[in-house]
Amino acid sequence: MATPTGLLSSARGFRFGMSRSDVGILGYGVYVPIQRIRTEIIVKAREAKRKDLPDFVHKVRDGLLLRYKAIAGVDEDAITIASEATLNAIRMADLDPIKIGAVAVGSESKPYAVGTIARHVASFTGIGSRVYVADLEGACNAGMQALDFVEGQIVNGKIDYGLAIGTDVAQAPQGDPLEYACGAGAGAFVLGRGDPVASIVDTAAYSSLTMDFWRRDGMPYPSHFGRTTVEAYVRHVIGAIEHLLSKHPDLKLTNFDHLTFHQPSGYMPLKVCKMLSQEKIENLEDQTVEPRIHLTSEFVEEKVKPWLRVLDTGNTYAASTPIAVCDILDHAQPGENILAVSYGSGAYTIATWLKVQEGILAKRGRTPTVEQYLTRKREIKLETYQDHLRQKLRNVRRRISHPRIIGEISPLDDRHITATLCHGCERVFYPARDRCLEWDCKGPLEQRQFPVSAKLLSFRKLPLQRRLTSNFELISRGRALIVDSSSTEITNGATLEVVIRKLDDEGKDGLIIYGPAYRPAFRTVQNSINNKSESAA
Repeated sequence: MATPTGLLSSARGFRFGMSRSDVGILGYGVYVPIQRIRTEIIVKAREAKRKDLPDFVHKVRDGLLLRYKAIAGVDEDAITIASEATLNAIRMADLDPIKIGAVAVGSESKPYAVGTIARHVASFTGIGSRVYVADLEGACNAGMQALDFVEGQIVNGKIDYGLAIGTDVAQAPQGDPLEYACGAGAGAFVLGRGDPVASIVDTAAYSSLTMDFWRRDGMPYPSHFGRTTVEAYVRHVIGAIEHLLSKHPDLKLTNFDHLTFHQPSGYMPLKVCKMLSQEKIENLEDQTVEPRIHLTSEFVEEKVKPWLRVLDTGNTYAASTPIAVCDILDHAQPGENILAVSYGSGAYTIATWLKVQEGILAKRGRTPTVEQYLTRKREIKLETYQDHLRQKLRNVRRRISHPRIIGEISPLDDRHITATLCHGCERVFYPARDRCLEWDCKGPLEQRQFPVSAKLLSFRKLPLQRRLTSNFELISRGRALIVDSSSTEITNGATLEVVIRKLDDEGKDGLIIYGPAYRPAFRTVQNSINNKSESAA
């Protein structure tokens, strides 16, 4: 639709006359784990004793709109999934990662209480040392907080380019309603000036001290007040929209071409839409906004429901709104306006107004789309899901027994990454180091190169009697660890691509060891397909 004059004029003239519209998203990317489970499978197992089980399953599936959950593998965490989303964003931006001056990450599932996701991601993706790094706390709002944080650093001249990420492997106790929703995923944005896919027109915040959901220090799972969260969500989401509209007197909510919200379920965003479709909207702080905040059922069907990715992934916490924004950008056209309203319990909301730019036409297709990640899926059984839960809760020092497939490979080109193998403490260090982290370790160290793209020469499933063989031993013997596949899904001669995964976990108070593994080519294949499609168009 044509952009109203008011939309353009109202975006000018704030922050001492500097428009934020010259800072934008230069590239974006997502990652969704390949494993999925139907939510109703978990519901039926946890609620088996309910007499009204069929009705309850229907309520979860068709009332709350919780259909699937994306499940992170035992070799994945918030760091590894954020790293792939980041690589996609950098590729789309066509930017040398060394130019990125800040990395801000929002997450509720930090692998280290002390030790940042941001620095891990920076190291795993080629970002240099002269960079600000920060992990942000803000519950599910933290991913969009990161975007606002990085944009501010660019506007004030501290950096030229920055990276904002929302990433989570959501947690919930078994049988808690949260378990039926929590998923895993990541969304990343490279911000800067130049040739954006979308400019940041404005943001508006709304917050209050409303502890509807929390997790105490040392506790593995969050707690919540149930229905209080629904009320808090509705009040804060509407509050942020009201704040944005009050800043722009000519702007109506229906001026936006696409509208998305944080998605703890499909029900919650639609409840907000229902409230905004009423003839009389209650509890607005500025009643003059009421005529401009109304929605219609047609608007909701066409401009809200298409972006309910929670149906496919579950609630990805800090990644929820970033993934939805990326999905919209996969489909939006230049000139269209997007409103994304994130929410984090505690409670804090940001309404982010984006305007799609011409740059999206040339950049779209360089990386896999949200839809392509969603289509790339393997449904798992309840037993596999339960095993993942047990693995993640173990606090003892353990060797990650997955992946169970090993192979011999040969490089397809000259591209490679380098990791350090310490034969003294039997650790893999990635990126490569010139000495072991353990000061008194005598080594020796070996610098090992791993091809970025490889051909699978042979493979086998590791036999049961060798299940405790360490991944360090396998790698040191020249074997490739194969993930995201089963022995029936791969064949000799297949093209593989390198990914960074968890190799070992040294217990509750020890290091997490990250390093190279291989999966059937996905990003490289999808990039090629997308580029050919764009050329044909």
